[in-house]
This record gives sequence, structure tokens and C-alpha cells, in this order.
Amino acid sequence: MTETADRAANQALRNDLENVYGRYEELRSGVDELQRSLATMQVSAASADGAVHATVNADGDLVGLRLDQQACRQWNVDTLARVIVETVQHAAAGKHRQVEQLVAAHQQPDEAPAPFHHEAA
Repeated sequence: MTETADRAANQALRNDLENVYGRYEELRSGVDELQRSLATMQVSAASADGAVHATVNADGDLVGLRLDQQACRQWNVDTLARVIVETVQHAAAGKHRQVEQLVAAHQQPDEAPAPFHHEAA
């Protein structure tokens, strides 16, 4: 009887290990996909009048800027600078939303953020 119980326990452990490994593979695949998405992410925004278009990458770096020729002629330098900064900030805010959506889409339904515990030294 003990031998049968040992075999059953070993089989249960093997099944558990296979389940854990399968979950690991799913998580690893999700992380790889998330990294690829972030590496190619670009988010654009336009000023209210469409005269300024800014594009940022996943790091929030400005990677593209397009200015309407008419805006360059009509606006003074200070106004143009303000609109550029505001448009880049809108693109960066859009980037934050997209990153949050990507991360949420790659979390498992039963996954909750792990609490942070800091132990005193």
C-alpha cells in the first residue's frame, strides 16, 4: 500500500511541476510579447488646431515633430514653443496610458500586484 501511495504522490508532484512549468512558459511568452510591443511603441498627439504634431517612443523621448508652416508664420516664438511643449506632454500622457493598457492586457486574470515589503537592515 505504501508503494502505491508513493507512486500516487510522485505522480501528483509531476503533474504540479508540469502545471508550474506551463504557467512559467505562458508568463515568459507574455513578457517577450510585452517587450516587443514596448520596443516599437510610438504615440503621437496633435495640438488643438492641428498645427503641431509630436511623436514620442515608449521611453517618452521625442522622436518626431511636425510643424505646420502657417503656424510658424503666424505665432510668435513663445507661443510656438508653448504649443510644442503642450503637444509633447499630451503625447507622453498618451504613452503612459498605452503602457498601462499593454501591461494590464498581459497580466493573468488571477494576478494581483505583489505587495512591496521592505525589511529594515
